[in-house]
Amino acid sequence: MRILIIDDEVEILTLFKDFMEILGHEVEIAIDGQRGLEKFKYAIDNGKNFDLVIMDYRMHGKDGIQVSKNIWNMDKNIKILFASADSSVKKEALNMGAVGFLLKPFDIDILVREIERISSL
Repeated sequence: MRILIIDDEVEILTLFKDFMEILGHEVEIAIDGQRGLEKFKYAIDNGKNFDLVIMDYRMHGKDGIQVSKNIWNMDKNIKILFASADSSVKKEALNMGAVGFLLKPFDIDILVREIERISSL
């Protein structure tokens, strides 16, 4: 699976990227929403579309809400998995069209189960 991870926490990006690559996924990362949008657009323009975007719901600059709307404008079928330490945004994230929501901090095995579930959609 080709995955784009967008989060403003470097440690999370590194952990996600390393672990997802160990599981055999092709992963790109972005440190903020604007860079995430740029990478997403570049991938589409070059025929290397992502299968999944894992994104922090709350980030500095463009937050997950803004970024997801822009991403869905480029690709209506892209699957977005939100992550946040704020459980109160879960309902909003799912109502927006996200395929899942991870409450931070979470165990890696929860992430693996979510990726497996999403890949079967």
